[in-house]
Amino acid sequence: MKSNDISHLTAFLIALQKLDHPLPGNIQIQLNEIGKSLQNNPHYIDELNVDTLAESYSPLDEIYQKELEKLDLDIRERSKGFAPEPLPKTPTNELTNAAINTFNSDNSVSAAQENVNPNLLEKIRNYITGKKTNE
Repeated sequence: MKSNDISHLTAFLIALQKLDHPLPGNIQIQLNEIGKSLQNNPHYIDELNVDTLAESYSPLDEIYQKELEKLDLDIRERSKGFAPEPLPKTPTNELTNAAINTFNSDNSVSAAQENVNPNLLEKIRNYITGKKTNE
């Protein structure tokens, strides 16, 4: 997985949380298929392309693009000053599990809202941007 992919998946999960209504059936079916693939092989996360999926539904894509911009700004801010450590290329187990649980649900929007802990997403954002936490 490229470090960009981790931020894209994180932005996608955040976008799902922020939607006001369930996904259209065809997109939910695609997410369920991705969820099954991830459950059978967690390394499948390396092959995800959430950009294409987000682009297929404009309300999701609008939120997704905004979240990507926020993460990109954080990453650029990270590169100011001293040379930063390289961006992570391996997703955390928490991110992988959050994706599996969310994508396998019949309603990924409500699953993201109920099950993807905002603290987890903040922890992943800090992991991506290299911010240190007190944990």
